[in-house]
Amino acid sequence: MSAHSGAYRIAVIAGDGIGPEVVAEVLRVLEAVAAPAGFEYETRLFPWGCGYYVEHGHTMPADGIETLSHYDAIFLGAVGDPRIAPEEVAGVGPLLAIRFGFDQYANIRPVKPLPGAPYPLARPEPDAIDFTVVREATEGIYVGLGGRFSPDDPAVAEIVAVRQIFAQSNEIAVQTGVYSDAGCRRVIERAFLLAEQRDGRRLVTSATKANAMKHGMSLWNDVFAEVASRHPDVESEWNNVDALAMRLVLKPETLDVVVAPNLFGDILTDLSAALLGGLGFAPSANLGDGHWPPMFEPCHGSAPDIAGRGIANPTASLLTLVMMLEHLGEQRAAQAVDGAVREVIASGAVRTPDMGGSATTEEMGRAVAEAAAAIVGRS
Repeated sequence: MSAHSGAYRIAVIAGDGIGPEVVAEVLRVLEAVAAPAGFEYETRLFPWGCGYYVEHGHTMPADGIETLSHYDAIFLGAVGDPRIAPEEVAGVGPLLAIRFGFDQYANIRPVKPLPGAPYPLARPEPDAIDFTVVREATEGIYVGLGGRFSPDDPAVAEIVAVRQIFAQSNEIAVQTGVYSDAGCRRVIERAFLLAEQRDGRRLVTSATKANAMKHGMSLWNDVFAEVASRHPDVESEWNNVDALAMRLVLKPETLDVVVAPNLFGDILTDLSAALLGGLGFAPSANLGDGHWPPMFEPCHGSAPDIAGRGIANPTASLLTLVMMLEHLGEQRAAQAVDGAVREVIASGAVRTPDMGGSATTEEMGRAVAEAAAAIVGRS
């Protein structure tokens, strides 16, 4: 039985495109395992996203963060629909609004291929790959500082002097990356703690590029060395991000935990999702510290081109549910859902079109729900 007092309060934002379709299957599977696993929960669905923007002029209400602060976890389906709202609108909220509002600085992306899922590499065998990427999610180049300037603007005089071509241009765009030692330290520390909890090699690999980004990345490297010195039981190493990208393709079995600043992590995590068969298989969690709720979201987009057709692959959402259950301490339920997803995909009997089958989103959700209920009932 869970040690949690009372029912878990889970905020659900189905979002846009295929979001409502995959979230429906998450709720189906959650319902299937909760009672037999011995815990209670309540959900509240928030209709935020691009559809909400069309009606209200913003993707979530001004008090949205305050409202969500009273929940134990947030589950987000997908955001964005260029048919009804510009990309920058979907990007600002609710995803980034929640991530920044609750200081969710660590984006966690496990990479463990599923038997039977599409697999792009000739070698190694998929069961040899099992690593996690920890991406810093609040700093770096994504802080949004900078602007577009005329080269004769006094604000960019020092910048214009750096390259002759700048002065010959009609416009200069400045995108400022900001790195703090505290921001680097907390996400690197989380990566080392995660490595200590994992079975196997217990290695943390840092993605860096100090030879080209000497200020921000030298700070990152210094903090990485400092944190590594406090965890002598964990191996540590660094790779320039370009070399690490190549390693993800050629030798992914050599990785255990990868920690990366925001931009590098964004790119590497999508590359790592390819090892799973695509973004339709990639789960993630956005974690902070303290009492603020974490947010769990599949890594795929809203895929408006297939929205409403009932053919979206719910695997990423269901594996994201596994991460949420693990975070809540419901290991029995988490193991049942994870086992059920793997069992259904390995059997090949129920596959959505992206896996070469003809099953609907609902059919796959029902198959996983039945398998998960059976597994938790036996445990």
